[in-house]
Amino acid sequence: MIFCPACGKELNVITAIYDTPYFGKILLTSINCQCGFKHSDSFSAQIRDPVRFKLEISKKTLFSKIVRSASGTIRIPELGLAMEPGPASQGFITNVEGVLIRFQEIVEMAKRWNSDNQKAVERCELILDRLKNAIEGNENLTLILEDPYGNSAIIDDGVFMEKLDHNEMKELKTGLTVVELMGEDHLQKTIENE
Repeated sequence: MIFCPACGKELNVITAIYDTPYFGKILLTSINCQCGFKHSDSFSAQIRDPVRFKLEISKKTLFSKIVRSASGTIRIPELGLAMEPGPASQGFITNVEGVLIRFQEIVEMAKRWNSDNQKAVERCELILDRLKNAIEGNENLTLILEDPYGNSAIIDDGVFMEKLDHNEMKELKTGLTVVELMGEDHLQKTIENE
């Protein structure tokens, strides 16, 4: 039984597993309550070998497909940019140009948030110029996609792919929040001790 964080009543929980292209089996969950609280999410139901993909961003690769699962990390090391998974992380399918546009939007937001810090604004403007150049095919950068659960991919003939070792895998964020359910005996002891 799961209780509503808003009103404390029992939640209605619906789950389903779907087989999808690129991501494999996906667990979809929908949670709602009479009070109006609702939440839905999707999780990969498979775990594969941890993997790293590297691709040179160029005019030729701008339309290469990027499949990022909720546990995938995307980096552009030359610019110091990283898109890491968090608790609200979602997977997506796009292309290299789409990833560059997502980074542009994030850097624009950082620029607005730091508008009173001239050094930060100048750094953001430099990054935005280089991202614009890459989108126009005038600057080559490196796109790295890493996934500790192996559910992300770059689809391109020129992509470099390697398995991550255990230590490299441990350094990556997964975006998952792990909740351990206590056994009934432990729960009863906890209640008695309070």
